[in-house]
Amino acid sequence: MKQSQSQHKRGGNGRSLPHAAILLILTVVALTTLFRGTFPSRLNASTSEILLVKPIAGVRQVPGEYPTIQAAVNAASYGETVLVASGIYHERISISEKKITLRGIEGEARPQIVGDDRIGPILKITGAGSTGCEFENLSLTNGHGSSGCGILIDHVDVLIRDCVLTGNSGGGAVNLGSSSTFYGCIFDGNTAEIAGGGFRNEGGSPTLSDCTMRANIAGTYGGGIYSSSGRMTLMNSTISENTTKSGAWGGGIYSGSGELLAFNTIIEKNSSLESGGGVFVAGGEASLSGCKFFGNYSEHGWSVGSTGGIVSMNESTICGDVDNATRGDGINNTGVIFTSTCLSDHNKNGRDDSDEIALGLTPDCDGNGVPDAQDLDCNQNGIVDSCEIRAGWIHDCNKNGVPDRCDIDLEPEIDADGNGQIDGCAAE
Repeated sequence: MKQSQSQHKRGGNGRSLPHAAILLILTVVALTTLFRGTFPSRLNASTSEILLVKPIAGVRQVPGEYPTIQAAVNAASYGETVLVASGIYHERISISEKKITLRGIEGEARPQIVGDDRIGPILKITGAGSTGCEFENLSLTNGHGSSGCGILIDHVDVLIRDCVLTGNSGGGAVNLGSSSTFYGCIFDGNTAEIAGGGFRNEGGSPTLSDCTMRANIAGTYGGGIYSSSGRMTLMNSTISENTTKSGAWGGGIYSGSGELLAFNTIIEKNSSLESGGGVFVAGGEASLSGCKFFGNYSEHGWSVGSTGGIVSMNESTICGDVDNATRGDGINNTGVIFTSTCLSDHNKNGRDDSDEIALGLTPDCDGNGVPDAQDLDCNQNGIVDSCEIRAGWIHDCNKNGVPDRCDIDLEPEIDADGNGQIDGCAAE
């Protein structure tokens, strides 16, 4: 009787406890099978969101399976994919002798790889074994130092698609001896001390297709693009608002020895100090076909300048006259339409007045959108009439916007007594 009571306290007849344990084990096994391989990821750095990540064959997931992109790259086997969730990643990435795909998750905001404050490129790809690497839906920014580009491609052919390169101090991308392709990429607000604020090519044959190159700055050559040797190809792209600061050739594009090919590309509002506000060709050959040049600015060759090069232009449109919009030797303008009606350009320098005024390249003291040098100055003293009147330096008693002295010169009878004042007006 006592034994029975003791058994009851432990679990009834002594078999209930094992049955319960077995049931628990079976439940755990079933749940484990159902959710096999599913586990919580690390915290997303930018959102503090905990995600459930299930491993995918051939895919390394960041930050779900690996805390950093570099860790996932190191773990990836040849041909595998590193899939990166939206967020901010403070690191620099190096890929050597390994073909992989590095991709931001489709449909999410691009992962931002912002560097780790060390000098050097954000993403570096080297070694023949890395040929065929693909990079997609990524943002690379904050590269430090003169070598701090967004992407450095060193003698290996890769594909970069739908990526953004911005705010890098060593240029947006540097291409050394490779035939890589950039498709649908944006190069915005990058800088370089000497050459290629947005993109620098040395000895390679890269292609930029459907890309935007905007507001990049170089010290001397190629605010947007610098290419030396090899063959630089542009297709269906836009090169705009890029500049060089000193010495200054090729605000939009500088092409040295080698070949430049541009098809159906818009080259607008770029500027350089010396020559070739849009494009400057220094040796080698350039073929510009189906391109549109608007609002580029330079002292010589607003849109296209050349020294020692051969430039063939076909089926293109240039804003400005032939004598100023293109300047230099070896330029063939056959089939090019030159027009000065494409913008408001009172001083006929090929650049929109509003752009010049906004950039401080020409004064507009009365704020009427017309450069002072082309505004009314009837007394020829170098000061716009309306500005003189507003400052009280000259009289305009009849309020017609013209200095009284000029009115009298045109109509002497309005000053019958010859005292230099309009009759019946000066006394008021």
